[in-house]
Amino acid sequence: MHLPPAKPLSLKAFMGKRALSVLSWKRRRSRLHTLQTAQAVMDDIAAFAPDVIVDTGDLTNFGLPQEFEQAADWLDRMPAPTVVVPGNHDAMTARARKQALAAWAKWGASAAEDFPFVRRVGNIALIGVCSAVASPPFMAYGHVDVEQATRLRRILEETRDACRIVLIHHPVIPGLVPWRKSLLGWKHVVDALKEAGAELVLHGHSHCATIRFIPDTSIPLIGAPSASQMSEEPERAAGWNAFLIVTEANYWRIEMTRRRMTENGEFVSSGQITSLRPRVSVQNIPAASDVFENPAMPVYQHAVCG
Repeated sequence: MHLPPAKPLSLKAFMGKRALSVLSWKRRRSRLHTLQTAQAVMDDIAAFAPDVIVDTGDLTNFGLPQEFEQAADWLDRMPAPTVVVPGNHDAMTARARKQALAAWAKWGASAAEDFPFVRRVGNIALIGVCSAVASPPFMAYGHVDVEQATRLRRILEETRDACRIVLIHHPVIPGLVPWRKSLLGWKHVVDALKEAGAELVLHGHSHCATIRFIPDTSIPLIGAPSASQMSEEPERAAGWNAFLIVTEANYWRIEMTRRRMTENGEFVSSGQITSLRPRVSVQNIPAASDVFENPAMPVYQHAVCG
């Protein structure tokens, strides 16, 4: 979301690494991210009446306590139960991450050691992974260590009966963002996914609508742009993804509709993509070319319906 701050920034915003974020905000980003755009996205999501909404991080810009409170108020107004994982802006410092998790505990995990966590919604298991860590100035990388990846593997094994959707802020492959913004330890996550399987992995951070696949698997990796940012580039314009998930024979049928905000403020559906994912077992997973009817189509921020 990158919610624009509703109140004047406190003095903390002008200290340390936050000062660089404030400079970036003042020079450029404040003109791109607006509450009006974020509200329009929420209204469009509400019209779809989803069963659950997932947010893959960066609700804030500077990781300040006042922003965590503002984001909590925002989450309270979401039109469906919501699940959140933090982003790098929410973890501007180690203390900021603790404050963010505490403020958003009802929508995620209350402490870093509680990741990954699981939220069950019917036959869907939403699995939240924390990649948000404090990084040095000019860096925005994430990190998942071996211990969290090991817990992720165990959770994926324990939830094989469900449609498993993994939520993480940073993309789980190299190349989608510059190195300084990449995920350290991405191979740990990939190994867990390869060994235990999953049906979808959703991420944020790149501010770009993308579809990729977890290396050496046919597990879709779907990225989303910021829900408060308008852009002339369609793949970066504010929007979201509507997922319809149903059982079909021995498969999960996952239909994704891309919703994109146009320059005149209207929302359009940019086509539907269908994925068939095997149920219960990860054996005999279809080849990547069989998974998506249109794997080249870009996608947007996430909500789950059905």
